[in-house]
Amino acid sequence: MKRVRRIVLLVNPVFERHRRRSLPGMMQVLAKAGVEVELLEATPDRSAKDAIRSALQHPTDAVIACGGDGTVFDAVQGLAGSEVPLGICPFGTGNILAQNLGIPRNPVEAIRWLLGATPRAIPLGKITCANRAEEHSWFFAMAAGMGGHAAMMAAAERYGKHSAGKIAYFGAGLETLVTYPLQPFEIEITTVAGEVLQRQVCEMIAVHVAELNLWHPGGGLELPFLRLASVEGASRLRLAQASVGALVFGEGQRDRASKANAAARYEDVTRVVCRPIAGLEYKQPIAVQADGEILGYSSATIEMAGVSVKLLAK
Repeated sequence: MKRVRRIVLLVNPVFERHRRRSLPGMMQVLAKAGVEVELLEATPDRSAKDAIRSALQHPTDAVIACGGDGTVFDAVQGLAGSEVPLGICPFGTGNILAQNLGIPRNPVEAIRWLLGATPRAIPLGKITCANRAEEHSWFFAMAAGMGGHAAMMAAAERYGKHSAGKIAYFGAGLETLVTYPLQPFEIEITTVAGEVLQRQVCEMIAVHVAELNLWHPGGGLELPFLRLASVEGASRLRLAQASVGALVFGEGQRDRASKANAAARYEDVTRVVCRPIAGLEYKQPIAVQADGEILGYSSATIEMAGVSVKLLAK
């Protein structure tokens, strides 16, 4: 990064343990580098977008999100299309974007790493959900989708993911596997070749990163399209086979040809429209997520946004 004079630290107060333990060391590194710091707190009402834009009224060299993937998601809303770069100091459980950028997990080491990084323009995705007859859109950097994986993320909140860590995801995953009602919905996809295809699935996720923890779905931060993984029908066995194929056998990776009978289908797409099947009675709304945040239910449009964010990277 060029000579840094002023940064904004967006800190999620949910991670109070990390804050008490790590923030003094982070501030010491920044002070030694001669960097002026403004502290902002992320809030549950997603007001960080306005707070960031207000802070950017003053000359700012970078915004650093100190939290998990949700804090990064909030920061992206305020920085999309901006020339001010975004850095990530991982406090959270998943830290998927930090994983893909190779940022150290230790917050103090992450700050040192970020001071030596340079901005890289990353194309963003966009998700639009209709809630109570109103449409709302958000940018995302990592992934967006609809189905059981989104329900698992909602369940992880109940299992206390901020305090329990990855164990909460195991509990949420087990609950989802056993009790989540598989319900088919319709997707209409636009491939990178311009084809428009329709099918019925019980699970879909459009990915824009190379790694989602242990899963390597064939996405990439700099790619101008999304990597879609979907499971057709509504078979719990087929969904389990798709999960094992992805996590154990590496299905979906770009250097592996897809099997004709594979449980999951992988495609490069620019747009996906998800909607309920007309005339089908649903037991409960189907959750929709982007970057781990539950944003709506039962319908969504997921596409490339035509807007970038500058991420600090090496």
